[in-house]
Amino acid sequence: MKTILAFSGMLAVASAAGSYGSNPSGTAEQNHATEIYLAWLNKSLAENYLYALIALTAVVFLYHSSTRVNNHVRHLSSLNGNPGSQKYFSTLSPTMAWMKDHILLAPLLHHRRAAPIKFSEKVNLGGLPTRFQAIFIGFVIIYNVFACVWNVPWSDPELEVLPILRNRTGTLATVNLIPIIIMSTIKNPLINALEISYDSFNLMHRWIGRLSILQGVAHTLCWMIGKVKSKGWPAVGASFTHSSFIYMGLIATIGFVLIGAQAPKMFRALAYEFFLHLHIALVAVTFAGLWIHLKEFPQLKYLMAAIIIWAATRLWRITTTIYRSCAGGGRGCKAIIEALPGDAMRIEFVLPRPWKAQSGQTLYFGIPSVGWWTMHPFSVAWSETYSHGGLSRNLSTKTTFTNHADPEKHTLNLPSSRARDMDLEGPKHQSFSLVVKKYDGFTRKLYEQASRQPQGLPMTVSALVEGPYGHAKSFNSYGTVLLFASGVGITHQMPYVRDLCQGYADGTVATKRMTLVWVVPDTECLEWVRPWMHEILGMDKRREVLRVLLYISRATLRQEIKSPSETVKMSRGRPDVRSIMMDSARERIGCLGISVCAGGGLADEVRRASRFAVGQGVNLDLVEEGFGW
Repeated sequence: MKTILAFSGMLAVASAAGSYGSNPSGTAEQNHATEIYLAWLNKSLAENYLYALIALTAVVFLYHSSTRVNNHVRHLSSLNGNPGSQKYFSTLSPTMAWMKDHILLAPLLHHRRAAPIKFSEKVNLGGLPTRFQAIFIGFVIIYNVFACVWNVPWSDPELEVLPILRNRTGTLATVNLIPIIIMSTIKNPLINALEISYDSFNLMHRWIGRLSILQGVAHTLCWMIGKVKSKGWPAVGASFTHSSFIYMGLIATIGFVLIGAQAPKMFRALAYEFFLHLHIALVAVTFAGLWIHLKEFPQLKYLMAAIIIWAATRLWRITTTIYRSCAGGGRGCKAIIEALPGDAMRIEFVLPRPWKAQSGQTLYFGIPSVGWWTMHPFSVAWSETYSHGGLSRNLSTKTTFTNHADPEKHTLNLPSSRARDMDLEGPKHQSFSLVVKKYDGFTRKLYEQASRQPQGLPMTVSALVEGPYGHAKSFNSYGTVLLFASGVGITHQMPYVRDLCQGYADGTVATKRMTLVWVVPDTECLEWVRPWMHEILGMDKRREVLRVLLYISRATLRQEIKSPSETVKMSRGRPDVRSIMMDSARERIGCLGISVCAGGGLADEVRRASRFAVGQGVNLDLVEEGFGW
């Protein structure tokens, strides 16, 4: 009933506004009925936009809830130990196969998605969205354009149209700040609820941000053009000088423009830490300017909501960092850093409080003595819980194998477990380990310090950690699993390998076949995961479920490449992704789960091969982990 009354009132006000718009004797000053209608319309379009986003979120949540139920049923059906029970889940219906091939998995154009568009080594425009992501972006753009121009009396005099367009674009620019802030934070609860990666939310954050910037600029230009046409340029200067309302609006617009100018991928890649700090500073200045500009207007509530979300997530992250990094009695988080071949570091964090990170999740860490307060995200490669009396350990300890019963461990020169001073009656400690590649900025400084340690010993420093973050995709319900990685992308896959091998031995997962494909430039990179691969290769029943394919992309013909066994193979060059995937598809048990954490070229090859397999009726799910932001 309220909706009917509101709609009737809208028609009455719209009728009055229409009568005014058709009155040839009308002036630039809008009558009261028109002002009420236009204010209501601006509010309605802004709120309906938020409702549409909420409705779309609900649809995605329901879809992923149904997939969770399906995955759970698939998992339960596999626990009877009979591989035939998974046959039902191995194929797709023609409709779902078409949807996955042409919408869900397809890049926007042809086969390129993750590989960045580069004009030179320094000019990097980033990758392209998938078609499904492009559909969402298109929906947002279309609605925003429609909302900006709908029911604007374009045939009226220019000085009457400009104020309407000015108010409309200003309202939409402000309301867009709410989804912009929600999508920008790693603390976004929708990441787990919707099973959408932080990379995807970051993509939406950038596109909606661009829309908000354009609307803010249009808002300012509409005001400026109207002011110049009615009173001339001197009036514009006088407004900036004597009106804090106008002046702070200009500050906010300049902030919007600067945010947009420094946000492209090529600037983020040049100096990410500088970009991040400047980005936050510009957001703070822009919000302050908008607050003063909007303090007498109803649009202030949208800005207030965005500021509350932004401040709450910042406070939440600070609180999480303090809780994860500090404990009573002066105990804090320690980082044990070892420089490795291939310009990489193995970093182990000994935590003051135990907490759990699931496979595929990331943590943020900072070293105040090297990078001040800056925090950097990395995949958790390994975790351990143990009791010991001290922090001293030798990460580089190796064992000389006198017993070569296991040729895989011998050929890969894998170590025994790291030497520790174990105290079984001591307090429990937990550690997380990462592999960090040296680039510029923070990682370069950290690597140089670790490299200067005498005799290659690891260095121990105080650290800050927070997390875990990211959606933890479970592969427990997939009968066949394919894991692709290049370089340090192996850190994303190692926890999956360990958990699925352990689950297979315990009979708690559906996985019966698993293949790990790792591409590295040279053999010295194998050192990065040597301690953890040793533990995996020694796990019970590992040979029955796991096959490891190592590809040395820069190996010369003179370099000896020898495969340790049938289940651990080493080859020159790059993998034939389609061949590997179709071999797994032909021999698959149940649904095929595919994960890739690699550079753009390999990631796009995996996506292309996945679409080909789907076209053959193979039921598979592809999870692509971002290789960098």
